[in-house]
Amino acid sequence: MFDFHRVGFMFMQLLNCLIPLLWLGLSVAALLMLKKRSLGETATVLWALLICILPILGAVAFWIISPKGSEQGAVG
Repeated sequence: MFDFHRVGFMFMQLLNCLIPLLWLGLSVAALLMLKKRSLGETATVLWALLICILPILGAVAFWIISPKGSEQGAVG
């Protein structure tokens, strides 16, 4: 017999592992992109705090808003 309770439990355990990995990956990528931008010191610190404090939402906000600053090493 197929045990739906066990499948649901396994699915929730998978989500419990993937969500922190997603948060970590998005946060690291956003912080690396933030490092490449030449924003003011205050703006950089505020963005870094937002990315680190708000799980997933801070990194997603960074990618959506994409604060303008010249990227170091950019061609053109």
